[in-house]
Amino acid sequence: MANTFIGDLYHPPRPQYSTGELLTYIEACVDELNQEYPLSPIVLAGDFNQLADDDVAEKTGLLQIVHQPTRGQNVLDRIFVSCPLYSTIRVVTLIVRSDHKAVVAYAVQPKFAAKTTTTKTFRPISPSQHAQFLYYISNFVFPEIGLTTPRNVQTEFRVFYDTALRLLNHSGAYHHSYI
Repeated sequence: MANTFIGDLYHPPRPQYSTGELLTYIEACVDELNQEYPLSPIVLAGDFNQLADDDVAEKTGLLQIVHQPTRGQNVLDRIFVSCPLYSTIRVVTLIVRSDHKAVVAYAVQPKFAAKTTTTKTFRPISPSQHAQFLYYISNFVFPEIGLTTPRNVQTEFRVFYDTALRLLNHSGAYHHSYI
C-alpha cells in the first residue's frame, strides 16, 4: 500500500510573505512527492483564508473537496487532495470557542452506536447508615465455610456476598434507582 502524505497550512489574512512564493514552494513540494512516490496520495489541509482555490489547483494539480462554509459564508478551511480519498466530507460546529467550523473527511462513513439508557440501583449513604453498618459488621461473625469442608472459592464468595448484602440491606433502609 502506498504512503499518504498529509500537509497542514495556515495562510494568514495579511501574510508577511509573498503569496506567489508560497504557491511556488507548495508546487515544488507536491512535484517532489509525485516524483519520489508517484502512487502515494497527497492531502493538503488547513486555513487558506483568501488564497484562491484555482491558484492552488493550478500550481499543484490538487482538487479542493470542501464546499460548505467554514467561517460565516466563506469556505476558508479546505482540503486539497491529489486523488479521490474521501467519500464523505462534513463541516461541523466545534465544541471549543471558535468562529470557524471543523472539517471532517471520512474515507468510509463510520457507524455510530445508538444511544442507550441504563438504570442503576444504589444505596444512599447517610452518616447514621454508615455508623449502623460499621456497628453490624464489627459484631458480625462470618460463617466458617472451608475450615471443616474442602475449600470451594465460588461457594465461599457466594456466602460472603450474601452476608454482605444482608448487612447492607439491614443498615440501608431503602434503595434508590436512577436513570
